[in-house]
Amino acid sequence: MANGTIAFDTLTTSDSVKSNTEKSIDTSYIFNGSVKNWQHHTDGTTLEDSFNQSTLTDNGTGDYTMTFTNSMANTKYIIVFHGMPHDKTSSSHTQITGTRLDTLLSTGSYDQHFGQVSDGNIGSHTDGETGGAVLGDLA
Repeated sequence: MANGTIAFDTLTTSDSVKSNTEKSIDTSYIFNGSVKNWQHHTDGTTLEDSFNQSTLTDNGTGDYTMTFTNSMANTKYIIVFHGMPHDKTSSSHTQITGTRLDTLLSTGSYDQHFGQVSDGNIGSHTDGETGGAVLGDLA
């Protein structure tokens, strides 16, 4: 059995479901403008759902290492985070998220750090749902 390659620069559809009008998109837009990794997880290493995520390592309270299945081309990617308190109704906790300034991005993984602000005090994120998405170029 032979395997083949399909090569094209533009995708075109009749969009018969919504408007019945032909629409097209340059495939470089899909390649360059799509999320390359995302994950949603609860405390610990339980991935609820993910894309291009091979492992999640719990390094301690609110500190995780996200390892890609397919590496990024360079370390010039962007990370978008979200965090939510466990009860999802608490108005006293606002999640703050990001990578530490002393943590460098790598092509194979990045560190995710979550904290919470409660009454003006910043503490570690200890319970809730968290996740992130990566935009950039795959290797």
